[in-house]
Amino acid sequence: MSDRITCPSCHGRGEWESECCNGAGGCDCRGQVVQMGACLVCAGTGEIPKDAPPEQRRANINSISGRCFLGRGPTSGYWAGK
Repeated sequence: MSDRITCPSCHGRGEWESECCNGAGGCDCRGQVVQMGACLVCAGTGEIPKDAPPEQRRANINSISGRCFLGRGPTSGYWAGK
């Protein structure tokens, strides 16, 4: 069995967070850090195998790739409804 290390994505907490936008136009993130739930890298355990593949280490980022906003997005301005 391989050695385990503290998850670099959630710093061992088992939950991850990300920044959204600046809250402009009424986005519900209000420019704050958004709690994203259980870490997908470590499956909420706070630890990963020392030799975890790169795909596993990028799981959180891959889950939001291509999204404009983590919240509902602005309700006015150019980005409204996107």
